[in-house]
Amino acid sequence: MATKRLTSTSRQKRKLTIPSPGRKGNIKVTLEGWLNAAKVILIEEGIGAVKADRLAKRLNVTRGGFYHHFKSHHSMLELLLKDWQQTNRFVPASLDTSTIASTLKSFREMTSNLVHESGFDPQYDMAIREWARISEPVARVVHAVDEERIEAIRRLYAGFGYKPKDAIIRARVMYWHQIGYYSIGVEEALSDRESNLDTYLEVLGGEKYLAALRTTK
Repeated sequence: MATKRLTSTSRQKRKLTIPSPGRKGNIKVTLEGWLNAAKVILIEEGIGAVKADRLAKRLNVTRGGFYHHFKSHHSMLELLLKDWQQTNRFVPASLDTSTIASTLKSFREMTSNLVHESGFDPQYDMAIREWARISEPVARVVHAVDEERIEAIRRLYAGFGYKPKDAIIRARVMYWHQIGYYSIGVEEALSDRESNLDTYLEVLGGEKYLAALRTTK
């Protein structure tokens, strides 16, 4: 099935969970609720719209609650960036490369999570990257996160038995391929992504990945 381009309009129509609004002045929004709303607006409208009054309007509350949780607009943005670092995990925290079998399990878990967007929201990632284009401090954080992710993927390839140079190059190719997939804005049906996954893994995993598959069957 042919793929189609995922436009900014269609991206905004994705279901995004935000705290249920209530009557203005009659609801208390938690810190998590404010950050979740900030995330939604960042994805939908960009960093320029992530402001106290815009968040309050979205939550249907007054701005007072914002300053109860955040010292300033800047402190809220810092927490939003930290939330992205800690929660939007490209590579599972449970990464285990101690054996061929555990490496294979971690590799397939990572790719399955990406296909099903479990633990990783590509829209959130792309929104942060757009922010990084106009903020050098944010760009430095994004670069550091990219390097951490690539290093984790390198460990997977090393776990399959690839030599150091081969492992890092394969890690970069896999990571840059996936980020490019999101950046281009391709949309595929979940059923298509699932049916294509094994072929992608054969191409990206290479001969040692295939050997690991054979030895663990």
